[in-house]
Amino acid sequence: MRISRWLAATACVIALPAVAAAQQTTTPPNDAPYPISSHWLVSGSLGSDFENDADDPGVNFAGTAGWLYHGVLGGEFQANFSPDFNLNPAIVGAAPFLADEPSINSYMLNLIAAAPLMAGGQFQPYVSGGPGWFKMHGDATPGDSNIDLDKTDTGWNIGAGLMGFLGQLGVRADLRYFKVSGSEFQGVDQSVLRSNHGAVVDDQEGTINANLLSGVSFWRGNVGVALRW
Repeated sequence: MRISRWLAATACVIALPAVAAAQQTTTPPNDAPYPISSHWLVSGSLGSDFENDADDPGVNFAGTAGWLYHGVLGGEFQANFSPDFNLNPAIVGAAPFLADEPSINSYMLNLIAAAPLMAGGQFQPYVSGGPGWFKMHGDATPGDSNIDLDKTDTGWNIGAGLMGFLGQLGVRADLRYFKVSGSEFQGVDQSVLRSNHGAVVDDQEGTINANLLSGVSFWRGNVGVALRW
């Protein structure tokens, strides 16, 4: 199961700071009753989209920037880039004018709640979520260039993960669910399609509502590096 593989990878990566932390004595900062000081947080990671409307795992790049009040509560901006998103075959089959896998990027404004553990907060399990927007870019089949496959829509995400630090540098592993607003694309009226290759009749291209992004949902897992200060 893909989620199990992500959890196993998370355990291996997060264990590294723990081993190092066990070999040194750390003096907790004087921030009582909070375990650590407020800090900025940035991260960059590599991962994959899967399940629901992501038919096959595809490569994803993610970056985050945020701030945590004493490592407990804060906000972050998260940007995700999937250059080749493998859409559900049901959606692709209903859109014969889609030439290849589209790119789907997302930009989220999240609230984040964490629990700093151990001296200095070496471990920080967290949950986060919030609204944002999605952008899709796709190329139409030859002869269907008047069909607009570039769409922007709103949506939301929610997820959880672990951060592990040795000083300011650490690792971050994240598992997250994304949902685009609206109903899923149901296809087009077959009367506007040609019999050869399913291309749209030329004078009907402007009538096509090709919002393949609407209603899409998927899971995403990422692992990468993090920096706090």
